[in-house]
Amino acid sequence: MIVDTPIIECYVRKSHLSGAPSFSKDDELIFAILMGIRFVRNRSPLFIVYIPSVGAVYDKVNQNAIFNKPELDFEGVIDMDDVAWWDCISDYWQLTQIQGIRRMNVEMFNRKGHKWEGDYLWTCDPQRPRDTIDYGQSETWHEHKTKTFFFDNHTGALICGPNNKMRFLDSSLCPEELEIPYWMKVYKDSDSPERISHENESKKLGDTDRWDYEKG
Repeated sequence: MIVDTPIIECYVRKSHLSGAPSFSKDDELIFAILMGIRFVRNRSPLFIVYIPSVGAVYDKVNQNAIFNKPELDFEGVIDMDDVAWWDCISDYWQLTQIQGIRRMNVEMFNRKGHKWEGDYLWTCDPQRPRDTIDYGQSETWHEHKTKTFFFDNHTGALICGPNNKMRFLDSSLCPEELEIPYWMKVYKDSDSPERISHENESKKLGDTDRWDYEKG
C-alpha cells in the first residue's frame, strides 16, 4: 500500500539510487522531495521521492538513506535498525499528523541505546487488511504498533519508532523533571467479551512492562 506524506524537501544517498548502497560519509546526497511511503508487510517501509534534477520518481528508498541535511557531518554507519524499531505488521496503513503534537520536540532511544532528538512529523497506523487474510497484529492491541516519524537534529536522519519509546516534550507544559509514566502495562481491550474470555485462559497478554523510554 502507498500512502501520501506531507511534501518535505530532503536529501537521499546517491548510492541508494544506483543499486549499490553505500554508507560512506563521502556518499553524495541528492536533493529530493519526499512524497509517499510504500508499506509491505514483514519488511521496512520504502519511501517514494521525486528527484527534480532528473525529473524522475524513485519509489523504493530505504529509510536510512534519507536526511534533511545536504551534508553528512557524523562518523559511523546508520543502519536500518538504528532508525527504526520493526518491520511493517500490515500492508495497509493510515498516515495522519496529530495536530496537538505537531512540531513538538521528540526524544527516542534506539535499540543500541543511542538517543535521537527532533520535531514530530507524522504518525502511521496499521489498518485492517482489505482482503480475506487476517494478519492479526494490526487489530491485536498489545501488538498494535504505530510508527511516529521525525528527523534527528544532529545527523538529519529520518527516524521512526513506537510511542512507548518516545517522549513528546512541550516547552510550556512539561515540567523540568518528568515523572515515570503511570501506565506500566500495554493496552488491553477490557471491553471485549471475547478478549476477556481469552485472557481468562491465558494471563500472558499485557503482562510485560514495555513502557520504557530510557532503554534500547
